[in-house]
Amino acid sequence: MQNASTVTSKEEALDFIKKHGFVTLFPIRGKNFPNLYQAIVGTREEKFKKAFQWADELSVNQKKILYGKLVKGQTTLISIDILPLFYKAYQRSDFSGLPSRILAFIKQNDPTSTSELKEKLNMTGPRRKSEFIRAIDLLHNTFSIAVVSKGKPPRHTHTYDLIERWMPKELLVKAESLSAEEAKQRIVARTIENCVASSHEEAEALLGLKM
Repeated sequence: MQNASTVTSKEEALDFIKKHGFVTLFPIRGKNFPNLYQAIVGTREEKFKKAFQWADELSVNQKKILYGKLVKGQTTLISIDILPLFYKAYQRSDFSGLPSRILAFIKQNDPTSTSELKEKLNMTGPRRKSEFIRAIDLLHNTFSIAVVSKGKPPRHTHTYDLIERWMPKELLVKAESLSAEEAKQRIVARTIENCVASSHEEAEALLGLKM
């Protein structure tokens, strides 16, 4: 079984993610996709707390993984080892409107918190909340920005920077040596290798990739 509960530490959580290349944070209904929550040993409350805590520490504090909402809209944890594949496969530059404004602001002002972005770009208030979240999700899931710090509860304010400033230079060089098509093919092959898809078509649909 993909998700037998064997993970008891953050180090083992990283090993689990690296073994599969990429996993989801929580289970996907109807899919036997490797996920950190089910892999962790403990009660429901312990598994939930540790999954979030370890994902944040491995990504934000240690740069061992990166996460985005890729697989069926679920938070997906990606090993830094294969991040160049995802960066190249999902990368795009044809942004307009609010996503373009957010990118331009972060580029000019360095790491910026969500609260500052909302204020400076006039996106405060409940009516603009969903538009702002959609823009951030689009930039996050196309590997344009990365979370570089997170505030403490209850606000959980995120601070974002351009992914080119977050990623180690050697990984950016590696990504640029790949074509988008090659990167997509290798991600699809890894998905099939992990036994969560039986065909290229199924893997592409699962990952939201267009070949």
